[in-house]
Amino acid sequence: MSDWLAYEAQTVMWRMRRPDGMSCHAVIEPRADGAVITWYLNGHVLGYRVFDNWTAALSWSDRLQAQNWTIGWRLAPEYDDAPDED
Repeated sequence: MSDWLAYEAQTVMWRMRRPDGMSCHAVIEPRADGAVITWYLNGHVLGYRVFDNWTAALSWSDRLQAQNWTIGWRLAPEYDDAPDED
């Protein structure tokens, strides 16, 4: 394992849901030169963004989450086994 990174796995940053059953989440993946954030809608890649450092990646992920919140998305548990509400 390299000195620059002790943890090399992708990590889910947050998960969100809408009352209509839609879901989204963001994943951060470390790189030797920074990080990549990939975001998903209903399990499909919607986009990704490459960052030169972790601080910028984490800040951008927080902004994306806040933006989603303002348009009706709400945080979902990490493991959501509950059935969708009608």
